[in-house]
Amino acid sequence: MASTSQQPSGLWTLLTAAITIVTLLFGSLLIQPRLTERRLKINDSYILTPVEVEDLPSGVLAAVLDRRTGEDENAFNYRLLKLALERSGSSYVLGLSAEMQPQDEAVSALVHGGDDPSRNPLRITVGVYGAGKELNRRLRSVPIPITGGILGLRVGWSNRYDVPLLKTVDDVADLRSILLLQGLGWSDVEIFDTSGLQTYTARTEDLFRLVDNRRVQLYPRGIAELEEEYQEVRSTTTQTVIDPHLLIAYPFAGFFYVGSDQQALADAIRIGFERAIADGSYQRLLEESIFTPWLKKNLNLEDRSIIVLPNPNAYDALADVNPKHWIVPWGNLMNGSIERGEKLCDLTYFQKLCQ
Repeated sequence: MASTSQQPSGLWTLLTAAITIVTLLFGSLLIQPRLTERRLKINDSYILTPVEVEDLPSGVLAAVLDRRTGEDENAFNYRLLKLALERSGSSYVLGLSAEMQPQDEAVSALVHGGDDPSRNPLRITVGVYGAGKELNRRLRSVPIPITGGILGLRVGWSNRYDVPLLKTVDDVADLRSILLLQGLGWSDVEIFDTSGLQTYTARTEDLFRLVDNRRVQLYPRGIAELEEEYQEVRSTTTQTVIDPHLLIAYPFAGFFYVGSDQQALADAIRIGFERAIADGSYQRLLEESIFTPWLKKNLNLEDRSIIVLPNPNAYDALADVNPKHWIVPWGNLMNGSIERGEKLCDLTYFQKLCQ
């Protein structure tokens, strides 16, 4: 009798488990397309496809920008590249890559350029990456910081339940107990490694999910990137917020990078960028896109503790930057005379970000 009574019970357990699994899978299939659509949906008219690149006439520059998560035609990188090319006087066609890919894959694609289509299937020709010695060796840089060094001022996305822990972090030693998050191939990882910090790396599409699931404590991002990512955070997470306490700073700049064989494209971007700086259109774009009321409201700059990290791998790469192109006072940050955000607020440019 015992064996007879146990058999139905076991079958019922298996049946309910199977039903649960099917329900979860079905729910996942319903939810995932909506999340993917929120991340990837973009107007096709701003995409420059491989076929379109192949059909361009000789003498027309193909500017296919490597697209990051949350980026579309309204993103700062795209708008700045468009401005630079417009000011360059060159004949060009501009568009975003048809798909997204991790940075290390994109860099490898740029290295191979158009020589081997199988290695660069999206035909990307331009990327915006953190300047570094290795990148400068593999690619051709346009050595003008796209945001005047503001990209080196990092504020983190965190799970709301980890914010009290981050409030206890006062220096580099404290920061070593925090698990940081970065994307695969990002040059920031080397900076964190140099200071003995713990870093978890993942594919771009997994980053906010890891924060929301408390697999990491802090996902540092340049303050110029926060507003662009905010809509994605709202639509794909439930517990992710901006940490209000820390500002991690290190000499850092995002450069436009092209393949080593793309001299004409690099020259056009540099010439147009310098003209945009000279005529004031770059500053207007910077203030309109980055120094916004949203950032002022959400950054809480004056109340932040500043933790400064060295970036020895970028010293050579940044040496070619014209001093007039920096906005961030790196000298004062590195020598310790600026330790809190309220001192940054005393500077004319940063007053726009302070309450």
